[in-house]
Amino acid sequence: MTTPQDRQLLIKRLEELSRKDPAAYRFRVILVAALGYAYLFAVVLALLALVAGVIWAMFVTGRIDWMLLQVIWIPLVVAGLVLRSMWITIPPPDGKEVQREQAPSLFELVDEVRRALAGPEVHHVLLSDEFNAGIVQVPRFGMFGWTSNYMVIGLPLLKGMGPDEFRAVIAHEFGHLSGKHGRFTGWIYRIRESWTQILTRIEQERNYASFIFDRFIKWYAPYFDAYSFVLARAQEYEADRYAVETSGKTVTARMLMQLAVKTRALRGDLWEKFYRRAGDQPQAPKNPFALMLTELEQPLAPMKVDKWLRQSLSVETGYEDTHPALAERLEGIGFTRDAQTRDLMAQAIDLKNGLVLETAAQRYLREIPKDVTDSYDRLWREQVVDAWKQTHDYLQQARQRLAELDEASTSRPLTINEQWERAKCTANLSDTATALPIAQEVFRQDPNHAGANMAIGGTLLEQEDPAGVEYLEKAMQLDASLTGDACELLFNFYQAQGRPIEAETCRARAEEFYLRMQQLQDQAGYLTVHDRFEPHDLDDDAIKKLQEQLASVRGLIAAYLVRKIPEGFDPFYVLGVFASWKAGESHNHVDDLIDEVGAKVHFSGPTMVISLDVKRFLADTIARVPNSLVYRRD
Repeated sequence: MTTPQDRQLLIKRLEELSRKDPAAYRFRVILVAALGYAYLFAVVLALLALVAGVIWAMFVTGRIDWMLLQVIWIPLVVAGLVLRSMWITIPPPDGKEVQREQAPSLFELVDEVRRALAGPEVHHVLLSDEFNAGIVQVPRFGMFGWTSNYMVIGLPLLKGMGPDEFRAVIAHEFGHLSGKHGRFTGWIYRIRESWTQILTRIEQERNYASFIFDRFIKWYAPYFDAYSFVLARAQEYEADRYAVETSGKTVTARMLMQLAVKTRALRGDLWEKFYRRAGDQPQAPKNPFALMLTELEQPLAPMKVDKWLRQSLSVETGYEDTHPALAERLEGIGFTRDAQTRDLMAQAIDLKNGLVLETAAQRYLREIPKDVTDSYDRLWREQVVDAWKQTHDYLQQARQRLAELDEASTSRPLTINEQWERAKCTANLSDTATALPIAQEVFRQDPNHAGANMAIGGTLLEQEDPAGVEYLEKAMQLDASLTGDACELLFNFYQAQGRPIEAETCRARAEEFYLRMQQLQDQAGYLTVHDRFEPHDLDDDAIKKLQEQLASVRGLIAAYLVRKIPEGFDPFYVLGVFASWKAGESHNHVDDLIDEVGAKVHFSGPTMVISLDVKRFLADTIARVPNSLVYRRD
């Protein structure tokens, strides 16, 4: 088993075997797990036997071989490394511990669900900054058990879900380790985590004795992963059934759908809304975590809720994550993919106002400990401050440029490039729907404008208008570099429309595009004087705009633009730049200069930026290409 496809085929075969004879399959998993431990113990015993044999031989003969004594420590060290790798040391999970008197209702809920499912005792309850919950078992004595159990609950989860749905989440997590219907699934859950760490530890500590493990691990690790993967996925279905047992079928379905919707909101809309404030605020807020918690309680647009649910329901279960797709999890608890699921969609989040009327935090926490929110506010601010400043500077420039273009439009018609720039600034400062009429005007004047086709197509698909497909297909024809982004938009659209064949085609196109880009990038990294360079094909307006962009780059003295014609690939641009020099040193560090050029210079087509100060062997070759000099500072 050497490829992802081989792994997928093996998992499919094992899933079929597991369905036909679950008991026999579980016995196989026990044997596979035992085989791994047997091999490690056999290695240790063999090494110790080797050392003991050498010492015994010297004792019997009465001769001490000092040279041999100096090397027998090596197998002892190797045996120690193996035993150390088997001594699992899982650090306690991140989070702020909360005491029973601070949140008695929360502890009562945890105790109630634990008793109902015969789950393990919880020794610590932690509050985290993630939209998630889980039970982490930390072994006290390595592989031999005696765990400390941590219930980790994300404050965003408490804020973003209703009390009943949150209870179903807790039941699901206890379901992973429940002893109500036998201890085997809990055992394989722990053993999978332990073996992952053992294999990682052995891999990290590879040394002169690695030959002892290499062949076995290369064979064993993929098979153990596949065998335990099937059980881990089956356990997700079983954990959902435990949630149904304690919370009911409909509540569990709402829980699964709320998780899908709020996760999508957190990955996109809420962060986009958060950073949009940077246009008016130069400094990042001091309480970003608290702001995000507040946003999670706010209404979600019903159209987006509906769209995200339909997209989530159209996703097929893959083989990278043990969690099944939403539709299959709903089927696992007794809902079909058609009418029954549609009826649930309106219940997942109240579509009248998009608001969870009572949050789990309101019911189960008296108040959020201030030291917890203060700590996460400091941590989050450190993480967002640089991105906030960059966003602020970018939006300020966009606002200033938009004002200039608006003023210019009162005295003269804007050029195509200026109108397109106006559309991009408007989209950045408001949204794509507001910028759509401007992009449509650009398209009316120039139907072959790749950016306009891309913007119109993406906006129409966001509005669920299939007319956007034609625009995106044309955008990819006009500018191949847009293929990846366009295929992602088409993939999401087809998924939401319940058209998995078209969605898979788009996914495959995107994958092929990114593979070609990687190959192209690999080739581009090896520029030589023997490469084929041709003149650029930009028109006068594009060159003028490029010169304006280059003029804003500090420390840049000259720039040359050519096209490289690689064999078997589409041409791409090479932008070679010279920095200003004084006393043999660049005013701008070369890396900083290249980064600034990459950030400020934009035109259609894949582009590689290089320093001709560093790659001087290319300077004459590129300079000899007709019209390659596109900028020189006065």
